[in-house]
Amino acid sequence: MYNQTIAKLLAKEDITIQHGNYQTAWFDIQNRTLGLPMWKDMGKDVYDLLIGHEVGHALYTPFEGWHDSPDKLEGAPRSYINVIEDARIERFIQKDYPGLVGPFRRGYQNLVDRGSFFKGIEDADWNKTKLIDKINTKAKLGNMVNVPFNDEEIIFYKRSMTTKTFDEVVQLCKDILEYTRENQPELLKQP
Repeated sequence: MYNQTIAKLLAKEDITIQHGNYQTAWFDIQNRTLGLPMWKDMGKDVYDLLIGHEVGHALYTPFEGWHDSPDKLEGAPRSYINVIEDARIERFIQKDYPGLVGPFRRGYQNLVDRGSFFKGIEDADWNKTKLIDKINTKAKLGNMVNVPFNDEEIIFYKRSMTTKTFDEVVQLCKDILEYTRENQPELLKQP
């Protein structure tokens, strides 16, 4: 087991840390609990990536907003919000803690190499991939993968990499969903 103190130091509070048989890491914003999976051969970089990512939620994701009612978030699916909010908090945590840049890069590379995340990206048909999924892949993997964006899509990607507030995240998600409805309606039914 790795040292849990680093998560508390990064979070700047005495968060509760739980290890369990989880599919992925998570952070409960209300109860201030970090859940970390116990994956076989996880490695320090993946562990640091997961901690850094979830502590990013602890520091930057507001309870209000994240737990808004579906009515208030209408037009911004939670799955979209999660992608754009992940891009925002990962930028912030790596800016505030530059020592996490390397573990994020190496951790994501490890997950790709193991086939744990982003399965099939080498053979992806990007023309049949939803914009939100393209943004998610590029935001997390950066230069490790070439994700082609058309002239309209690149604007959404650049916006996702510059959001500052949670309200901007929600608005961008609404805009991405609207773009997808207009330009890729057949892809909305896909998981």
